Amino acid sequence: MHQFLKYLFTIYFFISFNTFLNASNLIVDINYESGMQLDSQKNFNKRLSLVTSKKELRRLLDSQDWISSYSMRSLPFKNEVKISITNRTPIFILNKNFYIDKNLKKFQFDSTVTSLVNVDGDIKDLNDVMLLLNLFSIYEDTEFALISIDFNHTRGWLVNTNSSEIKLGKELDFKKIKNIKDTLNYLYDKRKIPKIIDLRYKDGAALKYG
Repeated sequence: MHQFLKYLFTIYFFISFNTFLNASNLIVDINYESGMQLDSQKNFNKRLSLVTSKKELRRLLDSQDWISSYSMRSLPFKNEVKISITNRTPIFILNKNFYIDKNLKKFQFDSTVTSLVNVDGDIKDLNDVMLLLNLFSIYEDTEFALISIDFNHTRGWLVNTNSSEIKLGKELDFKKIKNIKDTLNYLYDKRKIPKIIDLRYKDGAALKYG
């Protein structure tokens, strides 16, 4: 009996949390496909109570930059709408103002998810950031796990890992990427952890310990 009551409470909580009745008695039933991840979703839920029509509801949905996609279905002969929403999933934080998803789409940073790589600088092509993220992903559980990426036009790229500061220069061409891999693999195999790894040279690297 106790388990049955617990089960009923769980169902009731789920329905209450996702169903909203606004001032015009429009019932809005929401399914978050990705779960509740962002504060932006909570703010969206609050704004639903102010919506007075299905047209206004669609405008509100279209204005949410954290939504990757949604479907909206009106129930016949009922003042009820069912919505299914897929969130954008952030993979890094840009200039402490935006989340960036896997498709390099920006949406507002709201401090909900902070355990991501921080990227700062006037970066023209975010594909360069993705290149570095993919490259360093193989070192995720090592001393070279990526923490932050910084770029400026004078110094170029600067990468901070758990243990080292890595200077890359301005260009991220094929030769530079190979040099990064070769250097980090060598250091990892030899269990050497420099404080600074300078890869701005055409060949090899300058290492500073201590």
